[in-house]
Formats: sequence, C-alpha cells, structure tokens
Amino acid sequence: MKSLPSLLSAALLGAALLATAPAAHAQANININVGTPAWGPPVPQGTQFYYIPEIDGYYDLYAQQYIVYRNGQWIPVGVIDGYDPRSFHPVVLDYRGREPWAYVGAHRDRYPRRVVVVQPRPIIVRPRGLPPGQAKKMYREGYREGRRDDNRDDNRGQGNGRGNGHGRGHDRD
Repeated sequence: MKSLPSLLSAALLGAALLATAPAAHAQANININVGTPAWGPPVPQGTQFYYIPEIDGYYDLYAQQYIVYRNGQWIPVGVIDGYDPRSFHPVVLDYRGREPWAYVGAHRDRYPRRVVVVQPRPIIVRPRGLPPGQAKKMYREGYREGRRDDNRDDNRGQGNGRGNGHGRGHDRD
C-alpha cells in the first residue's frame, strides 16, 4: 500500500512536468534548387529558364540544356562551343511555358547582348638565329675543315699588313 501513494505522486509530478515543458519543434526547412547551374544566379521555385544575352539563347533549368537558334529553328544543345559559361550574365525569366523563344524579341530589347572579351592566347616568340655559343662553335668547325671566307684565302701569307704597303705610313718610298 505504501507503493500506491508514491506511484500516484510520481505520475502527478510527471504530468505536471510535461504540461509546463516548452514544446520542442524539430523542423528544418531546406530549399535546394537541383537544376541551378553553378554559374547561374539563384532562382525562385518554379523558374524554368534563363535568358543568356551572350548567346542570344536560353538555358532550361529542368532539362539542363541550352536552347539556341540554329539553321532556322530552336534546338537544345548540351554545350555551347567557344563560350565559358562563367562569363555569362544570365537573366532569370518569369515565364511559365515550354517556348520562351516566342518572346525573344522582347528579351533582346530588354537585355541587350553584352560583349564577351575572349582572352587571347599568349604568343610565344622564339629568338631568331642560333642559341648562344652555337655560331662560334660552327665557325670553329668550318675553320677546321678548311672552309674560310673567300677574302681571307686571297690574302694568305701577307700577315698583318706588314710589308705589303698598307701599314701606318712606314716603309714608304
């Protein structure tokens, strides 16, 4: 019988604690846009298209493809050759539907094409002529093989201008 009052008091104390305890809310709200590319701005939920003035086309966030005008029709492509998507300035379109290109004229007027500056590749200039020391080496090899300048061969045996009348005025008659 002693256990009944202690059990009853424990139950009343537990009920009182539960009634006064604040309600715990274990709730997390995470909004992830799965289709948003890393180079694009964040978009509100339900947005499907970017307009990209640099290519005068669109990017479909759901299909993850570009839509460009080629050969008289709008076609989806996975990659735009010659462009770096990080240099794009995409505009989030508030458009619901499947054909945003129906308003391409309005998009062109509202969002003019920006000039994309393509960094030129560095030009490697190679020095002309022979590397240092090579001309001297080739001259020595030619000299050893008996190949000399034609003017030098004609003046053999005359020395340094001594005795042939081309000196500094010495030996004049």
